[in-house]
Amino acid sequence: MTPIVILDAGHGGSDPGGGNNAQFTEKDMNLQISLYQYNRFLALNIPVAITRTTDVTLTSEARTALVRNSGARYCISNHINSGGGRGSEVLYSIYGAPTFPQLIQDALAAEGMPNRRIFTRTLPDNPRLDYYFMHRETGSVETVIVEYGFADNALDANKLQQDWRDLAEGVVRAFCTYAKLPYQPPTTPTSTPKPTAAPTLAPTTSPGNGGGNVPDWKQEAVNWLYDQGFLTDEQWRQQPDQPLPLWAHAVILKRLFEKLKM
Repeated sequence: MTPIVILDAGHGGSDPGGGNNAQFTEKDMNLQISLYQYNRFLALNIPVAITRTTDVTLTSEARTALVRNSGARYCISNHINSGGGRGSEVLYSIYGAPTFPQLIQDALAAEGMPNRRIFTRTLPDNPRLDYYFMHRETGSVETVIVEYGFADNALDANKLQQDWRDLAEGVVRAFCTYAKLPYQPPTTPTSTPKPTAAPTLAPTTSPGNGGGNVPDWKQEAVNWLYDQGFLTDEQWRQQPDQPLPLWAHAVILKRLFEKLKM
């Protein structure tokens, strides 16, 4: 099923991000938040994809290609800030509108994280282009970058460490409001940050082979691609008999080559 929204867990692998402190690293917090939101969207029956589910390195080209080619209408790119400020920031494209960012900031404020600003930014040498590649290179996908707080501010850091689930849930709630989709709060805490959509190695039904069961060895091979970080879009895990597009083959080969060089 084509996703409505794709989640981007910023940084990862050899790129830890800049929002780090003694309590957490940015790449890990981004992934934790994104996986929580992934599961919540699934629980709300909202088709969703995600750029990474493990601690893998994604180049800017690979990351934006995953978003651009996902078929999603919206992208939420999760990050943690640094640099001596306080509070959340939401960045949006110069060709977008502040409606969704404002809903996000209102939701984060309701969960106890103060607002700092919402803003856009252009390339210094070309005011017609977005500064951030997640806005500039994601095509028609409406992408917002959410900076949940400052890792180098003790108040923000403690809030993130203790209440990251509440902040992540606030963004889920804001998205449902913006996209006019039904929202229900979680009935039980979503404490295990792991996608629930990923099937086990038990046989599953796949439309790609006429509705029959997918043999264990096929699913095991597909799961291995995810475990190694060669595949990150969860929709392919559920379609082991479906052909990958050319760009996906290129991404897998590129990641394999990068691993061989290590």
